[in-house]
Amino acid sequence: MNKIVVLNHKMNLLYSDIYDYIDKLNNIETKEDIIVAPSDLYLIEFTNTCNWGVASQNVYYEEKGGYTGEISTLQLKDIGVEYSIVGHSDRRKYFSETVEDINLKLKSLLDSNIIPILCFGEKDEDDDVDTVISELKEMLEGIDNISFIMFAYEPTYMIGGKKEVDVDKYSHMISDIKVYLTNNYHGNVNMLYGGNVNKDNVYDIINDDNIDGVMIGELSSNIDNVIEIFKNIDREVQ
Repeated sequence: MNKIVVLNHKMNLLYSDIYDYIDKLNNIETKEDIIVAPSDLYLIEFTNTCNWGVASQNVYYEEKGGYTGEISTLQLKDIGVEYSIVGHSDRRKYFSETVEDINLKLKSLLDSNIIPILCFGEKDEDDDVDTVISELKEMLEGIDNISFIMFAYEPTYMIGGKKEVDVDKYSHMISDIKVYLTNNYHGNVNMLYGGNVNKDNVYDIINDDNIDGVMIGELSSNIDNVIEIFKNIDREVQ
């Protein structure tokens, strides 16, 4: 099974940069699946010219209305967006997004046949798996089938940091969460890891049996970084 690499640009790249980025991204040869999440401003350019999957970084749960500055599932669908990131810690930190908001967005995306990339994970290193599962359960309130949700496990304290990724630790955490989801919901579980993923650690992370892919943040807005990352993902070990 192919692994998944999500490239979350956050609030980066200028319009003058994107066609060079797309051209070089289109020319990456890899056995893995790529999903790129540019700023909303550039979504239509990516859906029109990028050969890989395209995700929005956010969505609103109402289909239309007087919600200035928001973007709806109908608008995303109309320009060919297939995925949408939900619940990212940046949204929760800077925009006070709640668990209830996340739940409504999940339901709206599923109703519109857009695949949510649901971000979740502990805030502190001392939090255990039960704490993570408790919040995840709230996010999934009223949702029975999780086959069309892509899960992205991202410990908040690892995002944008310099800490070394303990692959074994997070592999076990992901395994426990997968067991919970499999036992309590219908459908298969795909789970990515996010948090300080870079060219030096991506090979070990993505080749762990419990991890179905990675989410890479601000680093991914630089196409040269992306090229180096894929060189390491697809390298042959002697």
